[in-house]
Amino acid sequence: MDKKHISENEIGKTSKEEEGIENIQEKLRCRITVLKKIFNEDLYQQYPYGAASPCGRFEEGQVFITDNRWDPPEGFCHWAWGDLRPIIQSIHAGHSVTMISCCTDGLRPVTFKLERIES
Repeated sequence: MDKKHISENEIGKTSKEEEGIENIQEKLRCRITVLKKIFNEDLYQQYPYGAASPCGRFEEGQVFITDNRWDPPEGFCHWAWGDLRPIIQSIHAGHSVTMISCCTDGLRPVTFKLERIES
């Protein structure tokens, strides 16, 4: 089997492209604002699990800023992070539209505003 030979010119090109991507990612951050917490008491009565109250991990108006697309900000719920991660990653990649989304806890959903900010 033949191995493809990569010239030093091509290697340098790849490094510069990667540097450019890293610079963009360092400049863009995501602001996550907690807009609303809901407790669906009627559903809780039928399907109880966990606390009989709104989510205790967040407060309305609370703001988090991401440092990168991979790691949740300190104190951020890992379940909510998993739900929001595709939006956060697209914002870090340059998507500029403000998005409204929520976590997937059907009894205690939390609604977030996600927006791009530049460092």
